[in-house]
Amino acid sequence: MSLDNIKDLSPDVLMLYRYFAYAAYMRGRFQRETDPEWLKMLVVDESGLLMFFLSPPGIFFTYSYAGIYLVIEGWRHLGLKDQRIDELLQSPFVDRLRLFRNATFHYQKDLFFSWKHLQFFGTEEERTEKWVNQVYDEFERFFAENTLPVPDVLRGELKGQTHVEIAKAVQRFWADRAERRSDD
Repeated sequence: MSLDNIKDLSPDVLMLYRYFAYAAYMRGRFQRETDPEWLKMLVVDESGLLMFFLSPPGIFFTYSYAGIYLVIEGWRHLGLKDQRIDELLQSPFVDRLRLFRNATFHYQKDLFFSWKHLQFFGTEEERTEKWVNQVYDEFERFFAENTLPVPDVLRGELKGQTHVEIAKAVQRFWADRAERRSDD
């Protein structure tokens, strides 16, 4: 990809994508580190729910759900529009997810986990997990369509670098790009 082919990117969409990336990373960690057999064992033990919320997979799970609410909140704040996402955000699950986020990131006096966490899941018929998966899928689609891959020129500069060096290179790239635009 040449620099001439880079379309104008919305800084708002790029900033929101950052939060989506955080949430998606935690979701991926949960999916990779969860053993289905371990989950089945938790169900038969009274302390299983507590063990889940205090385990690494439970922490990844909790942060991924709270994080996707942050993306929803940013989406609404920025006034972004996408028919498929907007339809999903009409669900009453959004407010339950807000409470779930609050229980995760706001201090709660409840011991170990809050009823706000449990309230999100509702009944089996409600299929909140399926809804969250659809929300993730649609945001992933939106960001794939509205953000760009790393330009080849920058990709070569990033190879083999540390995270700090990568961050500095990306900042330089976008600063140089902005400077070139202001000179035009």
